[in-house]
Amino acid sequence: MKKFLFLLLLTVAFFSRGQCAFAQIFNDVQDHWAKGYIGQLSDAKVISGYPDGAFRPEDNITRAEFIKALVISRSFPLRPAANPTFTDVNAYHWHYPYIETAVAAGVIIPSDYVQSAFNPDGPITRVDAAMFLSRSLGLEEESTYTGFDDGYQIPGELRGYIRAAKERGLIAGYPDGTFRPWNPITRSEASAILVRYIYEQGKGKGLVTICYDHQLSSVYNNAFSVHKAYGYPGVNYVCTSSVGSEGTMTVKQLKEMEGAGWETASHSANHLHFKDLEEKDIRDQLARSKLWLQQQGLTGENFAYPFRFSTAPNRLVQEYYNSGATSYDKEINVRPFNPYKLCRYYLQNPSAEEIKNVLEKTVADGGWVIFYTHSVYEGGQTPDSKSINQDTLKLLFDEVAERNIQVVTVKQGLQLMAGR
Repeated sequence: MKKFLFLLLLTVAFFSRGQCAFAQIFNDVQDHWAKGYIGQLSDAKVISGYPDGAFRPEDNITRAEFIKALVISRSFPLRPAANPTFTDVNAYHWHYPYIETAVAAGVIIPSDYVQSAFNPDGPITRVDAAMFLSRSLGLEEESTYTGFDDGYQIPGELRGYIRAAKERGLIAGYPDGTFRPWNPITRSEASAILVRYIYEQGKGKGLVTICYDHQLSSVYNNAFSVHKAYGYPGVNYVCTSSVGSEGTMTVKQLKEMEGAGWETASHSANHLHFKDLEEKDIRDQLARSKLWLQQQGLTGENFAYPFRFSTAPNRLVQEYYNSGATSYDKEINVRPFNPYKLCRYYLQNPSAEEIKNVLEKTVADGGWVIFYTHSVYEGGQTPDSKSINQDTLKLLFDEVAERNIQVVTVKQGLQLMAGR
């Protein structure tokens, strides 16, 4: 059966391409076919494992567990009802707010259930999973044909949901042409389905963020005016101990930019490489930069690791900031992603073709590309390897505007992409 599960999605590599590596994996999925999917959902806090470090990929997922994961994946705000909708869903149980939220969103329709019993701890079937997925996206085909050889086994009122889920690649059948509607779904199968579901939500959209590291004066002098002309915000990742030093922006300038919609974020206090520091020193870098930003009245909610940080996210960052941006070369974020390992795309005097290609991919995948550079040269001057010039920035913004892509700060991007 395991080899059949790959038909749920065409390829794991499709979803791993262009994304940062995953931080957490469980002790029983190292060689499992769904390892990539499980890692993505775990990093995005959609699913979790067990206290012993296991995920138990071949256990069936319950109806309550699936609904919780779907609600989180869809970023539905929790809306627990004052009184339980179902007789077997206790208001004090962990799954209560998720099930009630799904009811409020029209994913679960109470009249479908005999004697008002939802059976939250029972295994979810393939037909119910497809129905919930389709309803949550507002999908239902006006069709009695499911596209599967055993479609006659599916009640007529559910066939449109099955067809809609199939046509969008959310859930597929088996090599013999059957759907097997009443089969339970395992935790690994659910992981694969939910990654596809999250990806489906974002297709045809996209977000762009432009950020600058080290608060260099050229950003204020040469980039700020270009941003204002296009109405696009930016993000300054600042090393707090050197703000206002020679060649850098002042607090007054940073505040002026925030007044125009920009965000100020931390790039640590002294820009030291975390891999060379002890825990107490990392904490010092995080705490001092956070405190300084607060004292200056600057945003200070997000963080970028110093240097080309490419290992597992540092757990201490989560105590101080809402995200941690890495310094990868040329990558974008595609949901689900780990907010403490945000990929960034290094702008190094890119060609027009490179800019067009990454924006096209961002839109096609419903991704979030976080461009970053250091300084901005005037006009068409030839920049160094860590910089761009004004002409390139204008070209980038023209291509963004042509595709009608939303430009956001990191704070806004997290809200839109991860519900944070």
